[in-house]
Amino acid sequence: MRNVPRIALAIVLSTAGALAAVKALTLSELMSITTDAAHVRIVAKSTFRMDYPLAGAVWTKLSVVGESLRTGEPVKTDLVFMGSHDPNDRYGVSEEPTLQDTRLGGEAVIFWWDDPDMPAVGGGHRIFDLSGVYRIEPGFGTPVVIGKGDGFAWSENVKLSDAGDQVRKTHLELLAAQQAAGGK
Repeated sequence: MRNVPRIALAIVLSTAGALAAVKALTLSELMSITTDAAHVRIVAKSTFRMDYPLAGAVWTKLSVVGESLRTGEPVKTDLVFMGSHDPNDRYGVSEEPTLQDTRLGGEAVIFWWDDPDMPAVGGGHRIFDLSGVYRIEPGFGTPVVIGKGDGFAWSENVKLSDAGDQVRKTHLELLAAQQAAGGK
């Protein structure tokens, strides 16, 4: 596999029946292996079968609209993750984002990676696992990103505005480090 991030490899191995673990990632670590992070509303949800990375794998496609938290640009795209919450698919993956986090009409902060090895389904915008989707709920008059506990980008609940500030700050820090190292 071409330079597949550690977490993606762990997920592929775990779905293939091998023993694997998902590594805990800080916000900076998660952002360093993902292409974008956006505040979105889920406007459509469906499932499909694709023989990648395993024959007969079932994927969930989320159509989303919103705004990139890295750049502030509008986002309107399809995102995919392996697994399905539809009982008719009979294909679940223990690391897939939760049904509650990916409900139709719901708001979330979603991190994705443009998988170069993925066939052109949904543009290859791939959500690794449950660590890439953080639902947003109203809380005391302001939208709140629901934290997921130790080992996740946000371990505790955080105001959406603060989460956005953290993503933008981290994005700029990663860009500066990349430029200092002579990268793109």
